[in-house]
Amino acid sequence: MAVLSFVQAVLVCGLAAFPEGAMPVRVAGPWSIEVGPGAVKVEGSEHRLEAAQALAVKPAALVEVRGETHERLPVFEPKAGGWRKGTRLQALITEECTATGLLAPASVRVRAAGGDAREFTMDKDYALDSFWGTLGRLEGGAIGPEQAVTVDYDYTPQRLDLVVLDSGKARLIEGTPGVGAFPPPTPPADAILLGTVWQAGHVDALSEENLFPVDYALPPVMPTPAAEQLLPNTLAKLRAGETVTIVAWGDSVTAGGGVGSDTAAWYQNQFVERLSACFPGTKIMTRTAAWPGAGSRQYLEAPAGGKYDFARDVLEPKPDLVTIEFVNDAYLDEAGVVAHYGQILERLRENGSEVILITPHLVRPDWMKVETLKFDEDPRPYVKGLRAFAATQHVALADASVLWCRLWRQGVP
Repeated sequence: MAVLSFVQAVLVCGLAAFPEGAMPVRVAGPWSIEVGPGAVKVEGSEHRLEAAQALAVKPAALVEVRGETHERLPVFEPKAGGWRKGTRLQALITEECTATGLLAPASVRVRAAGGDAREFTMDKDYALDSFWGTLGRLEGGAIGPEQAVTVDYDYTPQRLDLVVLDSGKARLIEGTPGVGAFPPPTPPADAILLGTVWQAGHVDALSEENLFPVDYALPPVMPTPAAEQLLPNTLAKLRAGETVTIVAWGDSVTAGGGVGSDTAAWYQNQFVERLSACFPGTKIMTRTAAWPGAGSRQYLEAPAGGKYDFARDVLEPKPDLVTIEFVNDAYLDEAGVVAHYGQILERLRENGSEVILITPHLVRPDWMKVETLKFDEDPRPYVKGLRAFAATQHVALADASVLWCRLWRQGVP
């Protein structure tokens, strides 16, 4: 039997009625689940659990933070977006923002640092956004602009547990608590991943929203060959062994968000690596034009000669191909996509460039106006607009959103 790791299980994808190919996993009590009876077929082999088996799940444990020092507090900005309202509580910091909903608001205490340990008063001396875990001083309060403070608070971390079939028995492998993005535990070599249990902070009791069975009946995603029709010039140069220039234009995702300084792992560099393997005699030049936190309109309207200059960064290299990724454009509705991206496409085509549009990753459920992590269709009008625009304008589309919307069926919340 081939070893099935967590990563291999994640690669099983497709669209089918859930949970056709999954082992039954259901809530049996406030902190227990029931697995089976049933069977899953993995890589041609059937793995059975003959009788239902109960497994206990531990609630994520509260973490106490005491004496966290902040050299100064900015003025609280109630109208600022999310984590930008003030300083971020350090244990809740993620790559670009904070982990929301984890803070226990009643636990927050702010005191003067050093020998003066007087406690400050919330809503008089400082304000707190308990959802985003940010705080700042209030004008006229007792905290001065250069006042160092210490903060005490409690929070409940996130945790991903694995449900596996190991030697004919179901068992739970508890994950390491964390904040933001963190790896799952490693199952035994011959274990079969049946699903996951996800706790995103404090949970009073388990519900079906915490359970993510893996559906092994999902067929693989089959890409549609489109380069011949939609990228003929780039493809012809690749085949002829001529130098090809690609500009990856986007926001923080294109700037390595979630990956960091390992530029070899950036999606555009992986794309070029795979193209080079297909066309080993072709020199492929890559340029990255990425503005973290910005949308394409900001990039287009930025003053010439500045840090971000659309003409210089995207047009002047005379790229054969421009890939466009802007999750920060997701405020656009379908009509907005047509109007805005129509102008972009016109400028790029006039410049001699072909285009690949990239649908974005999933973002916060509240930003997408959904109340569940389990959905197969991206609910954002922006994504629907990109798909329709690509079809009507005969533009290549890398529909990453499709893959993101399948992760919950693969045990990945």
